[in-house]
Amino acid sequence: MSFSPQAPLSLVVGYSGGLDSTVLLHLMHRMQQRLPQLFSLSAIHVHHGLQPAADAFKSHAVAFCHALGLPLQVMHVAITEADLGHLGLEAAARRYRYQAFAKCLPPAAVLLLAHHRDDLIETALLQWIRGAGLEGLSAMTRLSTADIEGRQITRWRPLLDHSRQALLDYAQSEGLRWVEDPSNADRSLARNRIRHEVMPVLRSIREGADSAMSRSISHLQTARDLLELVTDQALEQSRLPGGMLNVELLFMQDEALAARIIRGWLKHHGAPTPPTRRLTEFLRQLREAREPFAQMDLSEPGSAEIWRVVRERGHLRIAR
Repeated sequence: MSFSPQAPLSLVVGYSGGLDSTVLLHLMHRMQQRLPQLFSLSAIHVHHGLQPAADAFKSHAVAFCHALGLPLQVMHVAITEADLGHLGLEAAARRYRYQAFAKCLPPAAVLLLAHHRDDLIETALLQWIRGAGLEGLSAMTRLSTADIEGRQITRWRPLLDHSRQALLDYAQSEGLRWVEDPSNADRSLARNRIRHEVMPVLRSIREGADSAMSRSISHLQTARDLLELVTDQALEQSRLPGGMLNVELLFMQDEALAARIIRGWLKHHGAPTPPTRRLTEFLRQLREAREPFAQMDLSEPGSAEIWRVVRERGHLRIAR
């Protein structure tokens, strides 16, 4: 990956105080010292307050950034009981964390995240057992953008080719200190069971399993990129003024491509995407309905936001 900015790039590390982000921040600081003219470097720490160790993470983050001479922003967030209930702990924490990042990232800054190869594989396996499609199975990418709080945030994961063991070896060789997250040992969490129970079995079956699985995910990402290109072209052909979709042109597409067009259209407008079963049924109703009117509810369970896709005569529109 390469950047070619006109001015020095602003890089901001999402810094938890754990092993992974400590290694990332240390590496980027070392690079910034060697190439100060290329980019500025700072960090953001999000304090969720969800566990007793939260204050220890914050204290370590403040001390480590002070030792490196790097600016640090600390963002305190309070996750509502409603969001914890319908999203779950991990998903709710992730959503609030990204919202905090979006609020305090400088304009045009790039957000650096410390995900590594183990995270990549664990995420793909989690998505697999949940029955995810190509987007879920291709997991996270090195460089991506996301629309968060009305902002286009660029995310860079420089460590995605490296194992957690490689990060641990680096931290120990450099004498780095970090705070261990107590929840990493909780095997009631699916990700931890995969990490501590499933992955050791897979490695015992085949030497180099991690590298091989990483390559498979890379192949899936290539296929996804190609499908996204085809979908974007078909979506552009189906657009109508005012952000609507031409139903007649949509029905000219293969059913699978039509579903991808609608998902891409919803994503472009920041709307929730429906489960596959609901979207498939909606497309069936659209094709078979004699009446010009039909609609699909997109609202997430427990959410106060109301989103719908509405068909009126020859077009689809998004209603809130």
